[in-house]
Amino acid sequence: MKAAVLYGKEELNIVPDFEDPIIKESEVLIRSKYTGLCSTDRTLYRGFVPFKPPLIIGHEIAGVVEEVGKSAKTLEVGDHVIIPPVYPGCGDENCPACKEGLTNRCKNSIFIGHGVNGGDAEFIAVPSRYTFKIKESVPLDEACIIPDAVSTPFHGLKSRSVPPHIIQNSSNPSKLFDQSTHWLKGKNVVVFGVGGVGGPTVNLAARYFQAKNVLAVDIFDNKLEFAKKLGATHVVNSKTYFEENNISINEISGKDRAKTISGLARYITSNFAEDKFQVDCVLDCSGVSDTFPIAVETVSKNRTIIQVGWPPKPVREFLNQKIMDKYITINGTWACPMNEMKEIVKAVENNTVDLDLLVTNKDYKLDSLENAIHDLEAGKILGRATINIV
Repeated sequence: MKAAVLYGKEELNIVPDFEDPIIKESEVLIRSKYTGLCSTDRTLYRGFVPFKPPLIIGHEIAGVVEEVGKSAKTLEVGDHVIIPPVYPGCGDENCPACKEGLTNRCKNSIFIGHGVNGGDAEFIAVPSRYTFKIKESVPLDEACIIPDAVSTPFHGLKSRSVPPHIIQNSSNPSKLFDQSTHWLKGKNVVVFGVGGVGGPTVNLAARYFQAKNVLAVDIFDNKLEFAKKLGATHVVNSKTYFEENNISINEISGKDRAKTISGLARYITSNFAEDKFQVDCVLDCSGVSDTFPIAVETVSKNRTIIQVGWPPKPVREFLNQKIMDKYITINGTWACPMNEMKEIVKAVENNTVDLDLLVTNKDYKLDSLENAIHDLEAGKILGRATINIV
C-alpha cells in the first residue's frame, strides 16, 4: 500500500509498496480516505518527541470499512467511519483508568500515528469496538477532524469544565453534563489560541454547549475574524493590546510582568462588564506556556481553567498563591473517552458543529504531506487542513 512513513527526524518518505496491515478477528480493515493534519504530526516530523521508526503518521482518520474480522459484529463493509486517535490497549478495559471511565487514559493506551502505524496510508487495521460509524451525509474530508480536533475540546468542555463544588452541591449532578442543561449553558467562556483545536473549542462552546458569551484571544487578526465566524461573541488581540500600551512583554519580568498580565486580564474581562466581569471557564488552546498566567488572572474566583493545547516549555515567574486565593480548579484534558465519541458523532450529524468552517484547507494530497507540514509551521493554515489519501 501507499503510505507516508517517517524513518527519522525530517525523513518523511512516500512509500508506494509498504506492507499492508493484517486484521485480527476483532478488527476491521479501513480504507483511509482523508486525515486531518495536526501539530502532533509536525512535532513527530521535527523529532521533538521520540518515536520508533519506521512509522506511518496521521491520527485523525476518516475512511470506509474494507474488511470485517470474524468476531467484529457492529460494522459492515462499506460503512463510513472515524477512528479515535487514542483508545484502550489493556484488554477488556480492565485497568484502573478504564474502570473509572477514562478510556482515553488507559494504562496501555494505543496512540495511532505515534505508538502504532497511523492513517496516512491507504489502509489501517483497528479494533471494531473503537471504530465509530458516521452517516454518509457527513463529508469524509471534514469528518476526519472529529477524532481529535473536535473530540479533544468536546471532552474538555463537557466533562472537565464543571467546578467540583458545583457538582457536590447539585441535587442532580448528571444534569450538569447533559447538553440541554449543561453547566456552561448561559455562562461566559474565554478561549486562548484560535487554531486547529482552538477553533473547534470556540465553535463547540458557542453552538453545542450554548455559552452566553465566548471570547477568543489570539495575536493574529485573521484568526480572530475566523473565531467570529465560528461563534465568538468577543475577540481580543493580545499583541495589539501590548503595542497600544507600549509594552514589550518579553523584555519585562517580576512585578512589572505580573502587573502587565493583570492589565491584559482586566481588559479581557471588561468585555463582560454587564455580567460583573464574570469568566466561568478559560480554555488554553494556545500551546504557549506564557499564556497560563494570563488564564489564571482572567478566570473568576471559584471557576475552572482547562489546559487543552500542549505547552512545550514550563511556565515562568508565576505565583502559585494566586491559584489558592482564587480557589481555581485547573484541569488537563487528553483525547476523549470512548463513551463520549457517539455523542460527538451525533452532534456532527445534527449539524451543531460547523465542520465546513473548521476545515479551511482541503487541497493537500498524500504526496504533498511534507509541504502541508511546512505550511502549518508557516501559519498558512487558518483552521484545520485535511490530507487526501487517494
